[in-house]
Amino acid sequence: MNAKSRSTREEGFAKDADKLIRRLSLVALLLSRQGRPVSTGEIRELVEGYPSMTTEAFKRRFYEDRTELAALGIEIAATPDPESGGELYGLSPTAYYLAPVDLTREELLALATCLAVLERRFAYSRPLRLALVSLAQGRPELLAEAAAAPVTVLADDEPPEAAAALPKLQAAIAERKTVCFAYYAISRDELLERTVDPYGLQIVGDEWYLIGRCHLRDALRTFRLSRIRSRVTYASRAPHDFARPDTFDLGAYRDRPAWQLGSVRGTARVAVAPSMAWWVEAHHAHCGQVTPRDDGGLVFETAYAEARPLLSWVLGLGAAGELLEPAELRDELVAQLRRLRALLAAPAPELPENDAAADRSPAAGAGRRRRRPADWRVEVDHFTRLTALATYLLRHCDREGEGLLPVDLVCRDLDLTAAELRADVRLLNLVNFGADGALLFAEFEGRGRLRVTCDLAAEAFERPARLSPLQADTLLLAIELVGGRLPATPGAALQSAAAKLTRARRDRPTVAAGTRLAGQDAVYAAVNLAVRERRLLEIEYWAEGSALTSRRTVEPYLLVRGRGEWYYVAWCRTADGRRVFRVATTKQATVLDEHFTPRGEIELDLYRREGIPSSAAYAPRSAEVWYSPAVARWIEERQPVRPLPDGACVATQPYVESGWLTQAVLRLGGEARPLTPPEAVAELAVVVDSLLRRYGAGPGD
Repeated sequence: MNAKSRSTREEGFAKDADKLIRRLSLVALLLSRQGRPVSTGEIRELVEGYPSMTTEAFKRRFYEDRTELAALGIEIAATPDPESGGELYGLSPTAYYLAPVDLTREELLALATCLAVLERRFAYSRPLRLALVSLAQGRPELLAEAAAAPVTVLADDEPPEAAAALPKLQAAIAERKTVCFAYYAISRDELLERTVDPYGLQIVGDEWYLIGRCHLRDALRTFRLSRIRSRVTYASRAPHDFARPDTFDLGAYRDRPAWQLGSVRGTARVAVAPSMAWWVEAHHAHCGQVTPRDDGGLVFETAYAEARPLLSWVLGLGAAGELLEPAELRDELVAQLRRLRALLAAPAPELPENDAAADRSPAAGAGRRRRRPADWRVEVDHFTRLTALATYLLRHCDREGEGLLPVDLVCRDLDLTAAELRADVRLLNLVNFGADGALLFAEFEGRGRLRVTCDLAAEAFERPARLSPLQADTLLLAIELVGGRLPATPGAALQSAAAKLTRARRDRPTVAAGTRLAGQDAVYAAVNLAVRERRLLEIEYWAEGSALTSRRTVEPYLLVRGRGEWYYVAWCRTADGRRVFRVATTKQATVLDEHFTPRGEIELDLYRREGIPSSAAYAPRSAEVWYSPAVARWIEERQPVRPLPDGACVATQPYVESGWLTQAVLRLGGEARPLTPPEAVAELAVVVDSLLRRYGAGPGD
């Protein structure tokens, strides 16, 4: 290492600068040899950083560098050296350069549309943009050409613990680092220190979950990030702590209902009335077996690991569902109904005076702050960021090896701040390939411009590097989140792009998206087509919590993902006003031949900016609901409550349909009761009595 490099680096460089320059110089050296192997001695003598090390330090650092590069998909091959008895090392172009994914122009545009929908609202925005810049080399203008899709995704306001944990856990998964954190196990109401080998991350609805091996339980466990109560730290200083089992498949955890989160304990059979048969078949057929009945209903057979969530789901069906077997679960369901009936017959609990002053917000009253971008954004590794910048700069040089780029353009294309760009350019200026030549030289000029001069090693980096595992996973995650919701043509292009990217991804993904309640593909397809072609849509819409469906003719304008579900904003001609409809509760959707002229009063920007208003904003009624100590902590986690001295709580619940409130209380299996209004109490009592008679246990039994 020359004195100039050392003195320059000491001023304002990040602590990882030496290893980054060393690894980039190593890759540049091996690529410059065009497949010819390089001896250990040459590497130690020529690669920036190694000459000043002792023999032991060189061996250790060289091994670490090879291991870290391999984790990024860059495998340095070793072969025996017949002359010295040591080893020779080489890096074939196929081991570094981006393998052709053969994306069509339409597929790349569709991926760029994904970026336009998700950017700044997506924790993985940076790796997504850098992956697309690599895929679009030679066609970077396509990223700017992507049309604004009639789809928006709202960033959810997660608690700060979850937001801060996500980037750290993603890094730990990539580096195979064991992590430690304090975790609140809500089912046992205890806070314990956990040591976990993290295997993967999954977003379900609007919640992030970690899946990994828990050292305390010596088993695979799922952790909700919003219940992490401390900083996430590494358990050791070792480069790697564990190897992820080859048998682990994150896909096996996707779209599982709450009653299947664990080892299977048995199988249940549920009879479903014709009024709700469509709902079960559309949203739950993937987790069980559906057998149609002659009356239009069905029998749903499903494996279960936990009884309570399964019973909650059956009770939520109200009169439309009956648990047939096993007998022990049926007995437990009857016991829950009797407990609820007794609660309704008992006097209402006395509330403390001035109890409104004791309102407690979600997350146990901890003052929740809005997250900052730095809290939750997952960063691509610095090595990948530098290689992407190098390729980008070199591809903008002319035949004479010179380039002059606007700084703001570079920052926009690569999602860098001006300070990050300056720091990264300083690092690239120090990268060489064996002290015989530099990669490039770039300097900032007046009027916000960056002048780039290619050097001898430039040719090795003119082609983009292969996608890192994080970049490949991010592309697939973006497609999962948005792909099926884009208008027809981009949606089809994304599905074909996903198939190509999956084939290019050598290992199983470590991050995935699931859903709490998927919509029907036919409904999405119809809404997408109607939005794209500005055609009327005839829908059959179910009012949740009731047996009522209505037929409406609507003008659909925009699909919105918010609070973990998909909605579409439309002008309802039936109601003569703007309405928002849930995809999940749309039974049928048919595209009509008639076109419509867009209305200015829809205010689509409002929905893109703020999403779907909560039920509290438009619900015409509200109920006071008492929750027992057994479930109070779950309620407190999601909404403001008034705690009671015995550990119970009371909360105000807005609602539109009285049937929805009845089902919401039923799901809690005798651990909640409405206190007001009186008609809500009476309606629930009637439903409970009816269900008890169905199960052969009348109210007086």
